[in-house]
Amino acid sequence: MTRSRMRVDHQVPITSPQMFSSPYSEIPVDKNDPRGREPLIPLESVGVAFESYYAKTDGKNPPFGRSIEGSRQDVWLRKSVAEKLARVNELLRPFEAELFVLDGHRSVACQQGLWNFFYRKAKQLNPTGNEQEHRAYAKQFIVDPVAFDEADSRTWPAHTNGAAVDLTLRDSVTKELLEMGALFEEDVEANVGDYFERQLAAGHIDENDVRLQNRRLLNWAMTQEGLLNETVKVFWHYDWGNEIYARASGAFLQDPPQAAWYGYIEPSR
Repeated sequence: MTRSRMRVDHQVPITSPQMFSSPYSEIPVDKNDPRGREPLIPLESVGVAFESYYAKTDGKNPPFGRSIEGSRQDVWLRKSVAEKLARVNELLRPFEAELFVLDGHRSVACQQGLWNFFYRKAKQLNPTGNEQEHRAYAKQFIVDPVAFDEADSRTWPAHTNGAAVDLTLRDSVTKELLEMGALFEEDVEANVGDYFERQLAAGHIDENDVRLQNRRLLNWAMTQEGLLNETVKVFWHYDWGNEIYARASGAFLQDPPQAAWYGYIEPSR
């Protein structure tokens, strides 16, 4: 049974694809910004709950059903980003909610493992298709790291900067995941960040819808610490200081940065 909890006076911004249509790879990364030299730290060091989704071995990580090559059991993020998540948890405390992180820094090897999964799936779904068709299918879900060049920011997959994080909410008492209207990596229309705001505006749901309220709570708490979600895309992905953050800033901030400060960083350990 879903417990009632306090509500936050906040709405998830309704946006459009055109607001985020430029490739994030076109955003420059300022390699002279000292913030870019910040290290990765393990999420456990700041007391934020996590489960590395791509490293799960119990089969309970659809659509994969197994661990992904290159994944790891721990989750690492840039120090400032991890500390921001810890402060988000403090904001969530009165609501008896907390963050539950599913992915943070991602190695190129893990990115390749994810690409391989979706490319193989494309071939299974369309065995008579050609390589172009199979690649087009896989690109709907994941960036191909084949062109990765550590010296060229245009080739860096988003999670390799350590400042992108995938997460959801859970009950801080029962530790059960809150109802968000879609699961992590679930390929449904409702996975879009502003989906339930649109449903409300269309009269399909009311203000009491728990999915709407939980999305609002997550978005409010994360944006209080400056992390941004491009709300026309998946609700679970937030950024700070990287290329996607710089792109999203153009829609949400009065004085958006012209460059990212977090770029590619090697995995720790």
